[in-house]
Amino acid sequence: MQESLEELKINLDHYPEKDGEEYLRLCDNQILRIYPQIKMRWARIYGRRWAQLLGNFVDIPFNPLRIKLNDKYGLLIDNANSLSPADLEQLIAILKECFEDEPLPRTRNS
Repeated sequence: MQESLEELKINLDHYPEKDGEEYLRLCDNQILRIYPQIKMRWARIYGRRWAQLLGNFVDIPFNPLRIKLNDKYGLLIDNANSLSPADLEQLIAILKECFEDEPLPRTRNS
């Protein structure tokens, strides 16, 4: 799967707008192409509350793996054990890098 994860990173890095539901759909489709068995849900984060935006809403387990990608978005993986620990770790690292928070806008005095 190493090669596929590298391809995922390249595809996500080249996407121009890395915010919003369209980007989440791209990420979702790309990950499912590599790992069709994975059950995941994307969420918008509002403080402690995670509002689910898209993904697997059919069989929702009680204890998914929650991954905070940045202050706005998170990913819940319902069956994280379906991935090898190395693949899961690399997938999380790629997503966190792609979802890095944008710098704060400059003020007039900076």
